[in-house]
Formats: sequence, C-alpha cells, structure tokens
Amino acid sequence: MKHDQALKTLKISKGQIEAVIKMIEEQRYCIDISNQIQAAIALVKKAQKEVITEHLNHCVKESFEQNNATEKIKEIEYLLDKVIG
Repeated sequence: MKHDQALKTLKISKGQIEAVIKMIEEQRYCIDISNQIQAAIALVKKAQKEVITEHLNHCVKESFEQNNATEKIKEIEYLLDKVIG
C-alpha cells in the first residue's frame, strides 16, 4: 500500500499543530487559536480518509477477489463503530 498522500497531509498537519503551540505560548487570541486547531483536526481527518480509502481499494478489494472478505468486513465495521460512534 502507498500512503504518500496521507503522509503529506499529516506532515502539513504537524506544521499546523506546531504553529498552534507557538500561538498558545505567545498568548494569541483564543478564537484564532481555536480556528487553527480546527484546521489541524480537518487535516488529520483528511489523512484518515486517505488511509481508509487506500485500505478499501487495495486490502479489502484483494480480500473480495480471493473470496476471503469476512475479516476485512469486520475490520471496517469496527472502524465505523469507532469513527461514527
């Protein structure tokens, strides 16, 4: 599997989080800090979507092709429980 896009997105979010830390240390305006935190959260969610999409397009697809998808379906169900609640 290739996770190049997710890695790129996470590196961007890392920079964003470092900027948020600096903003907090500098006692910047709370709403500005909150907005930057929200942007970092959005990037992490985007990376998660990229990883899950990669998993579906490769691991899950391969399991279906080999008629051995039960385990992968359970993984997705477990993941959905965690993500959706």
